[in-house]
Amino acid sequence: MAERLTREQSRQRTRTAILDAAERAFASRGYRTSTLEDIALAAGFTKGAVYSNFASKAELFLVLLDRRADRDRARLTTDGPPPAADPAWSLATLDFLVEAVEEEPTRRALAERYAEARSQTGRQVSGGRPDPDWATWEEVASVAMALGTGLIIQSIIDPEAVAGDLFGRTMGALLRSTGDAGEPSS
Repeated sequence: MAERLTREQSRQRTRTAILDAAERAFASRGYRTSTLEDIALAAGFTKGAVYSNFASKAELFLVLLDRRADRDRARLTTDGPPPAADPAWSLATLDFLVEAVEEEPTRRALAERYAEARSQTGRQVSGGRPDPDWATWEEVASVAMALGTGLIIQSIIDPEAVAGDLFGRTMGALLRSTGDAGEPSS
């Protein structure tokens, strides 16, 4: 006999199904053309179920960004290769960024996430040691994030022009210029 789910387990299962459907929808159709109704249908729920879990399409996308960032960080803390860029998701993210720039609350929420990402990246790369001679570690993280975004755009436009290891090699050179061997601290 199947075990009954608690209310919280059922809610979490619904939320996960919506997130999974949204991730597929955004990757296949982009952020702006994907609708909450399409996402709800793909997840097997009503639009009301989506709104009971997420206040807006922007909030849904931001939660997906958080989920993907958590997965990427988890991969980076292992000895495996860095996560590969996903061109479809990268295009959806660029689509979201265009809209986020135009909407103040979404822009603020995204800015908070970027600040946290810079802080986490800076702490990981620096081992907690600031480098007063070149730049702060958060500035280095800002450069790394901008570099990654730019390389993703270039690789979408002209995949043959951007070698798969270019970001890693460039980051190694950047970290060496700051006096760090590039070994993340544990």
